Amino acid sequence: MTTLPAVLIIDPDHEAAAELTRLLHEGGLARVVATASSVAVATGGLFLRGEPTIDCLFIRIHEWDAFLQHRGAFPEGPLTIVFLSGRGEKCTRHIASEVDFHLQPPFKTGRLTAIFKRVLSPDFHPRPLDFFFLKVLCRYHAIRFDDILEVRAKAGLLTIRLTNEEFFVSGSLNQFQQRLRVPSERVHRGILLVHHG
Repeated sequence: MTTLPAVLIIDPDHEAAAELTRLLHEGGLARVVATASSVAVATGGLFLRGEPTIDCLFIRIHEWDAFLQHRGAFPEGPLTIVFLSGRGEKCTRHIASEVDFHLQPPFKTGRLTAIFKRVLSPDFHPRPLDFFFLKVLCRYHAIRFDDILEVRAKAGLLTIRLTNEEFFVSGSLNQFQQRLRVPSERVHRGILLVHHG
């Protein structure tokens, strides 16, 4: 008998989480260990204690920063990440081209089956998970930490210079620096340099 993969679902949409749980169970695809409305609820809950591994995490895109910050609080495992967006969300429609897996309700058994088949394929090589999501002009982008060269702030506008492009977003340099998971240095009040290995 094959052991089903252990799944954790983090989604504030309780209806969507319940639908996803039902489809995974009915399709015999996975064992849902728990559902939580946020990373904070998941890490604070007792339901993850005693679970030796989580094989697959279904997580809303806006919870990704919190997951990266609290990764050590989750059980270890060969983690497959499936990013979720809301039912009416339009900013994530293209995100499947930038991450391994993305789903949006209504969920379909066929899509879920395809995800688990792809994970088990010897030809599947997961992309690194060293990125954060940046929303620019109502479109999310998966930005790899290693691609960031510098960030400049002026009058509430951030210029984020990457190895191959630039993004302009409103925001705070302090808040942006807190999101980084790589060493960075403020060389000037409005300039942040990112250091790479």
